[in-house]
Amino acid sequence: MSISQYLLRFFLPFILLLTSGINSYSQDIVAMFKRVKPSVVSVISYNAFDLEDGTGSGFFIANNRIITNYHVVEDAASVKIRLNDSTEYPITKMIAKDSVMDIAILEVALPATRKIIPLVFRTSAPEQGERVYVVGNPLGFEQSVSDGIVSSIRIVKDFGKLIQFTAAVSHGSSGSPLLDANGAVLGVVRLVMSEGQNINFAVPAEFAKSIKIVDNVPFVSKRKIYEGQELAIKDAFVVDTALIGLIPKELVSPKERNLWRIRTAALRMRWDAGIVDRNMNRIARAVKRIYEKIDIETDSLTMRQARHVVLEALGVNTEALEYSAENKQITENVKAGLAIVAQQSLMSGKATPVGGTASVIQSHGQIWQDFEKDASYFLLTYADTNSIQDVDIAVFYFDEGTWKPIAANTNTDKYSYLYFTAPKSAEYAVIWRVAAFTGKKKEGVIGSMFFEL
Repeated sequence: MSISQYLLRFFLPFILLLTSGINSYSQDIVAMFKRVKPSVVSVISYNAFDLEDGTGSGFFIANNRIITNYHVVEDAASVKIRLNDSTEYPITKMIAKDSVMDIAILEVALPATRKIIPLVFRTSAPEQGERVYVVGNPLGFEQSVSDGIVSSIRIVKDFGKLIQFTAAVSHGSSGSPLLDANGAVLGVVRLVMSEGQNINFAVPAEFAKSIKIVDNVPFVSKRKIYEGQELAIKDAFVVDTALIGLIPKELVSPKERNLWRIRTAALRMRWDAGIVDRNMNRIARAVKRIYEKIDIETDSLTMRQARHVVLEALGVNTEALEYSAENKQITENVKAGLAIVAQQSLMSGKATPVGGTASVIQSHGQIWQDFEKDASYFLLTYADTNSIQDVDIAVFYFDEGTWKPIAANTNTDKYSYLYFTAPKSAEYAVIWRVAAFTGKKKEGVIGSMFFEL
């Protein structure tokens, strides 16, 4: 017998014993995941337009109660959950919240035939270096699992006592359970430190299980007051199709249709009709100067392009803008601020500016913006805080004969922002509504910038 055969024969029982222990441990973890996953859900929030406005994770702590992060449902008008078999149920009410520790408890009406085994909070705190597991929905990948260790339990400035851990989490993991090897809940996943690697935090079980239950915490209302009248928010946003430069049917040729849109754009920009008509040939020649690939004889201009053509040929009719000296100065300041934001986004390489506007608004405003199919966009709007307290925004596109909302932000704030993916290449209507002015003066300046991500 060779020395290698002798050593193998001697150590084989120990190798088999070690392997058996590892396999047994692995099987225990697999069994734990199978037991836990039916209790972990996707939490989906909806805005006042019934559009999906964000997703996160959550888990059952009773047969009709879900715990998640408060920020997942903070601005929701309604919420539903999706279970691991893809069935969905509406949330009936929020019965507890703590915005500081970012915890919310939701109540759901499950059918009597649907039995859920709630997850149980562990009574003892985790140890540093203890192996932990997360089940959740990162980036929409539902029922994903990851593992890591407890890095520390520490006090984090502005967030309080948190469990730091290394198991992988991403956007959408908020509200997931942080589990030990037996499937007991150590905490509720709360945030990721994006500047580092695997620096993640969870609200400890000791706090999550002690949050005070109340009768009902209202979700965001689907109604709001605009110009002194309470309306369903959906009804407060109406696309003004006249602003798109609807073309008379008798104008058949592409050139006729393009000239119509150019003229319409010029009139909307408050240029006198006589000036526009006398300079139409000069304005039309500007198409080639700014859009080399567009032939006015054969192609079609959008209203946004038509507006740019008028700006190139005639400029801004400043005399026709009925702005006070104060509003003119504020508008210029807002434009300068937008230019800085645009430059910073270009330098960062994370977003490309594709459009912007700054103007005085009284009750509502609307512009047209071209978006490309399947491209993702970010819209930032901010208001002159001396005059506007709350401004809302919604984006619409035309589909199957109707104007459909694609994104909206109607939260009570003076800074509105949106993320959305365009479902088709087209002109989109972007509408602003002022819900509240700061004082008696019923006008103010807003500025907006569009970025392609």
